[in-house]
Amino acid sequence: MFIKFDDLDMLDFFENEPISVGEEGEAKFIYSIKDSHQFSMTLTVDIYAKIIDISVSYGDNTIFAGEFDNVLEIRKSEDVLLVGMENKKRLVLKKYFCLGVVIENI
Repeated sequence: MFIKFDDLDMLDFFENEPISVGEEGEAKFIYSIKDSHQFSMTLTVDIYAKIIDISVSYGDNTIFAGEFDNVLEIRKSEDVLLVGMENKKRLVLKKYFCLGVVIENI
């Protein structure tokens, strides 16, 4: 299996093209976004391993970092990205009013 997501949803949320990392065909990508308040978010997606890494920073300081495995899908809903995982948890990546990550039990 692999992480299901729509490239256009990711481009719309992050507002730029991803950076491909690793060997050709490994399907590892880095997405990033910065806002006007010195916050930035970086999302690394390993599609086949079903793992994502997320970090949120303010200036040069990391304020949140986490690695999450068993990711099933990433989908856009209005102005957030929803990250569904096998363990009944969901991440909400938000862009407005401030970049952030919310961890929810579903």
